[in-house]
Amino acid sequence: MQDRITRSRLAGDPPDIVLSPRLSHLDLLDFARADEAIKEGRDSVRRNLPALQDLLHISVAEV
Repeated sequence: MQDRITRSRLAGDPPDIVLSPRLSHLDLLDFARADEAIKEGRDSVRRNLPALQDLLHISVAEV
């Protein structure tokens, strides 16, 4: 149900950018692997940094 609500909201008011960390190998309750999840979150930002900078109108020197 939550997935349907999320898709509906995204369709009605789409975000400017979506970051999708690659976390499919982790379970919801894998708290012991938090460091791994945080690292992947950082990696996701790095992969999308050019699009984020363009969206926010900032240069690499400002980051």
